[in-house]
Amino acid sequence: MGASENNSGIANITLIASINGIGDNSYNDQILAGLFRFNEDSEVPFRLVQPESMDEADSLVQAWLKENVDTDSSMLILASSEYVGLARKLDIRFTGIGNKVLLFEADTAGLPQGVNAFSIERYGASYLSGAILGINPCMILAAAPGFASLETSIDGFRKGYDAHKTIADTLGVDYLTYNENDETAFNNIEFAYVATFSITNYILDADRPSAIFPLLGGAIKGVRRALIDYPNTGHFMIGMDVDQSGVLPKVPFTLVIDIKGIVVRYLEEWALGKDWPRFRSLGLGDAAASIVFNKNFGDTKEFEDRYEKYYDEAVREEARHAKK
Repeated sequence: MGASENNSGIANITLIASINGIGDNSYNDQILAGLFRFNEDSEVPFRLVQPESMDEADSLVQAWLKENVDTDSSMLILASSEYVGLARKLDIRFTGIGNKVLLFEADTAGLPQGVNAFSIERYGASYLSGAILGINPCMILAAAPGFASLETSIDGFRKGYDAHKTIADTLGVDYLTYNENDETAFNNIEFAYVATFSITNYILDADRPSAIFPLLGGAIKGVRRALIDYPNTGHFMIGMDVDQSGVLPKVPFTLVIDIKGIVVRYLEEWALGKDWPRFRSLGLGDAAASIVFNKNFGDTKEFEDRYEKYYDEAVREEARHAKK
């Protein structure tokens, strides 16, 4: 991959990846795939940085701002919602032209001028997931309370599940940590592993197959590992972000996010000199989020029938939610 020189007039991109994110065979790797795709078409050099902590991420961002205060066509991508707190504190004073800061998976509330953001609206796809899974007991496992994107997914899943469940069970919700807005939870693979072990062995009924709906960022690797280490459990998980069919057989379907396509769209607009809106919301209704079934899971016909039955309703519910 190319390294940027940060000289005025030379277009360059720096991507600050999620902590522990690259190599997840999922969301973060698809971000990188989008960057490679753009690089192949445009030959704009880019630099990939994966910090090991929030403090290191903060130092990297401050160094980038200092280096690029008077350059042209320099872009910084903060490729995770875990950087929202960091982004809110930025003091951006570009004197060059065409410089951009793009934050993933956040709205612009509390963000300074000069930071653009987008949010993938998971409400509709989560609502549809809940409606599909209404025939099974379910447990939501989320990273931490307080994150708007997670709470939106939890709310959507709960609404779809409660509206269309055929069983008497109450939907369970658990967090890796109950510390509000704790960004480190998204990277705590071991906590996710232990939580999954506890859920599958002590909370869920062993005689009734149940679903785990994970909202964990990179920590989802802990859920996958636990289900691989304990293969005799009848419980299963829902894949998240990138089709998990080839990664784990215990995934009847994945809530897929077209993050690669979104990355390419933003970069192509930037290369053409188009202004970005301060904020975009993209969801089920425009195919930024979708459901993909796993043919290796076994019989998914009942799930697929419920998908067809409730898809249009989920799109309507997403539109209604967006207007609130």
